[in-house]
Amino acid sequence: MAKLLFTILRILTEKLRWLVLIVIVLLAASWLKHEWQQLEQAEQQYLQQRQTQIILNKRYQELQIAQQKTAQATAKLETQLANRQTLVTRLEQELSELRQQRDDLWEEHWLSRKNPLSETAQQLREYKIKIAALNAQLETAKQAKQLWQNKVSNSAIIAENKRLIEELLQTKQALNHISNTVEHSQHLVNSSLLTQLKQAISEILPMAIGILLAAILTPIIIKIVLYFLVAPIVSRLKAVQIDASIQEPYLPIATGHISQHALTVELLPHQELLLHPDYLQSFSQRAEKTTQWFLNASIPLTSWAAGLVTLVRIRSAETEVVQLASMYHPFEELVIISLPPNSRLVCKPRGLVGVIKDRNHPVVISKHWRLFSLHSWLTLQLRYLIFHGECQLIIKGSGGVVVESAQQSRLIQQSATLGFSSDLAYSNYRCETFVSYYLGKDSLFNDRFQGKTGLYFYEQSPLHQPTQGKGSKRVEGIWDALLKVFGI
Repeated sequence: MAKLLFTILRILTEKLRWLVLIVIVLLAASWLKHEWQQLEQAEQQYLQQRQTQIILNKRYQELQIAQQKTAQATAKLETQLANRQTLVTRLEQELSELRQQRDDLWEEHWLSRKNPLSETAQQLREYKIKIAALNAQLETAKQAKQLWQNKVSNSAIIAENKRLIEELLQTKQALNHISNTVEHSQHLVNSSLLTQLKQAISEILPMAIGILLAAILTPIIIKIVLYFLVAPIVSRLKAVQIDASIQEPYLPIATGHISQHALTVELLPHQELLLHPDYLQSFSQRAEKTTQWFLNASIPLTSWAAGLVTLVRIRSAETEVVQLASMYHPFEELVIISLPPNSRLVCKPRGLVGVIKDRNHPVVISKHWRLFSLHSWLTLQLRYLIFHGECQLIIKGSGGVVVESAQQSRLIQQSATLGFSSDLAYSNYRCETFVSYYLGKDSLFNDRFQGKTGLYFYEQSPLHQPTQGKGSKRVEGIWDALLKVFGI
């Protein structure tokens, strides 16, 4: 009952999480839709107001040009009227001065003015003539002034100028208002989150496109350079040869796919079997079974990295029959390669699951570095481990193990190579097709072995265990590269 309640509670909790997620998504979608509608409305208003502003600004400029023309004509008419007014004022002033002079003369010479022949009477008569003439000029000037005043008052140009001034003022007020409105609308558009997002995207988009193109093109360019320029040169370089001395032929002599899923081993009394526990299927009860912590105590880290630790050691006082098979990997097959005395074989410990040897002699493994070989750096295998005879190596391989003679001079996938005779010339040869290399179906180089004697062997279907994520995949890739450097 408790388990049922727990299951129901777990299902309800999971559904509740989905409900919360759906609600959050719907709310986000609703908010985004509202923001988008507001942005579209603000942009539409801004465009309309902007068009109105452009029209008003154009009309304002046209009014300014027209008003300037009418203002010039109006100024000309007003100047003419002002000139007439100035003339009238000047004549009135002169007339007033003459009259004042005459009056002063009249009051000062009250006695002599009565004598018609006197000088005073003569001056008074001259004043009278001047005043009469000036008065006539004044009347003429007033008439001219009145004519120009009537002309100015009834001028269509002046009326048009006044109208244009009023329209200019109204247009300027409307233009100021619409400018403030446009500025406000622009602020609303620019302050929108969607607008800021679009601006940010538009700013970084060229750089992002450039980075994307670089990320796409750089590997292509690198692979083109490696395949068409570097690889042909490397293929012609001098091969790596660990040991140039001629060795005894290996057993078995047979070549080809000679591995089996299960093997039967006859263990002699003076021999012992060091085997990975996952490959021990059966043995007799009388056999002595102990633990060998490391395949070789001189290389504990290499043994640990290759999984050759906590090995099963089997001994027997009599001939012991041991059945070997891969207990957890149904596609793996096994083969035994016998090393005669004084023979040497380069073997990658990852393909080694056990050794049959004399119980009084340890497994002899020597380390050989090739730091000055370009082939070693290109394959990232700087160290080679050589197993010395007399012993028998139990080799595993996914899909089977193929043993071939070096005289055939075949090309092998680097990931498939398990080992080779130490006297063989080992080199890298460019893969045959660029497309397979570019698509990651094939490595840049294949392994090539050449020699008159000796053998090499490889697994038919090299498998790589899948990882749980990208992070673990990267870590595993680094670990594999490190193991390859040390020949593991």
